[in-house]
Amino acid sequence: MKFFVVAVSLFAVALSAPASPDAALEARRRLPALEHEEVHDEYGQFALRYVTAEGTVVSERGRLVPDSEGTGYVMIVEGETSYIGDDGKTYVTKYTAGLDGTHVEGNHLPVPVTPEPVPAVPVTPEPAPAVEPIVAPEPFEVAAEPVEFVIESFNNVVKKLN
Repeated sequence: MKFFVVAVSLFAVALSAPASPDAALEARRRLPALEHEEVHDEYGQFALRYVTAEGTVVSERGRLVPDSEGTGYVMIVEGETSYIGDDGKTYVTKYTAGLDGTHVEGNHLPVPVTPEPVPAVPVTPEPAPAVEPIVAPEPFEVAAEPVEFVIESFNNVVKKLN
């Protein structure tokens, strides 16, 4: 009985192990880079390029340009990455990051939807009718105190009843 439980447990563990989709592809992804070039200068500008065994190519360049105020410099980074997907297609992504933000292009990336223009609101030729302002009513004086009025009325009623 113990042997049966151990055998079933080992079988369940073997079935739950993740399966490799393509063993040859996984083996190539573990290989080191075939080419690697990298250049830096004393200001931080750079250029790099490397190619891996599975066909990924990365190239990037960073250069300094004066900022909009002219008081300093900003690093502009431009690059391109291409790789072979699991479906066998080559995917290329180009990007730029700098003064005007980050821009990414690629034939496999979704295209943003262009919003429809908002229609212009027509101008009314006649002005809107004037509205009279609300004026607060003038304050008024109470002739008698309410409690005194009630007491006096009560006394009058009592006198009439007597």
